[in-house]
Amino acid sequence: MHYSFREENDVLVVNIKEKRATVEFAGVLKQELMEKIEGQYKNVVINLSDTDFVDSSFLGTLVAGLKKATMHNGDLKIVGLQPPVKAMFELTRLYKIFDIFDTVEEAIKSF
Repeated sequence: MHYSFREENDVLVVNIKEKRATVEFAGVLKQELMEKIEGQYKNVVINLSDTDFVDSSFLGTLVAGLKKATMHNGDLKIVGLQPPVKAMFELTRLYKIFDIFDTVEEAIKSF
């Protein structure tokens, strides 16, 4: 499971370094993400530029993160959707609930 956290301008940036973000990956990420949002970060950017596939469990983790962030008066934004992942966001209509950006910098500036 390859992902990393970093802080930039009080925003938690999560770089997902998995080609396939699936159920095995989603549970571990969800737990750590929730702890960080509960702790000190209310605004989160998820960078999916290295990811070619997401399953419903991973999408559920993103939705749970968004819900947790908004409960703390923050937001969770998505960056770098590759064509197959973008298609999944369109199929599930998640593009309607997430702000989606091309770059991390654009997402951070939007907060």
